[in-house]
Amino acid sequence: MLSDKTPLPNKYEEIVRSSPFFSGLDDEIIREMLTAFRPERWKKGTCNLVDETNQKFHVLISGRLEITRSHPETGRTVTLWLLEPGDVFDIVSLLDGKPHHIVPMAIDDIEVLSTPMETARRWLHKYPDLCKNVLPYLGQKFRKIENLATDLAIHDTMTRIASLILRHAEPPGEKTGDNSGAPISIHGMSHEALARMVGTVRVVVNRHLRHWKEKGIIDYKRGRLIIKDLEALANRCKTLHESTHKNG
Repeated sequence: MLSDKTPLPNKYEEIVRSSPFFSGLDDEIIREMLTAFRPERWKKGTCNLVDETNQKFHVLISGRLEITRSHPETGRTVTLWLLEPGDVFDIVSLLDGKPHHIVPMAIDDIEVLSTPMETARRWLHKYPDLCKNVLPYLGQKFRKIENLATDLAIHDTMTRIASLILRHAEPPGEKTGDNSGAPISIHGMSHEALARMVGTVRVVVNRHLRHWKEKGIIDYKRGRLIIKDLEALANRCKTLHESTHKNG
């Protein structure tokens, strides 16, 4: 167990320094902040309780983490963000001090650094350069929410799934690394998780993926989702995008 003020290993410093939330901060400030963080490991499938979102501030060090929102009666769940190493949460509670009705779900075994929310809030007052990073970081996250809202309101389910695959799956012949600095991908994710990302249910995702596999458009190999016909998926998204603009 690490005691207070125990220096953390260099790998943590490297991830925090590369995080867009901490971008541009002096090395001494980064090292001072790291003394307030404690490492935590969450097993794949872990769902943290909503009530904890305004108690701790986290930096994701490794693995993939879904930030989800659920309907209290139906249980229907949608993924708001899919976080990668260097991302932080929960920034909404950091800013307003209130619980945020989200559920972080670990897609992989993950590692995070955590500190009391009040400690992170004091940093915003103490370090002006950190405050400068908040708005661009928020802008990036809310742009993804805007895209999600647009997809749900305008595009049909098949197009939303095609767009998701185009953003995250790999073309033939390419191999995406699995190290902590690799881009977020959907490799190894369950169809239920993919459904949460596009606002639908597992059976619908199953049907569309099976259809595209039979048509030779996609394939699965050792848990990896591979695009075999990039043009077919791209045309699916392009056709509806053009139709949307034309009708608008």
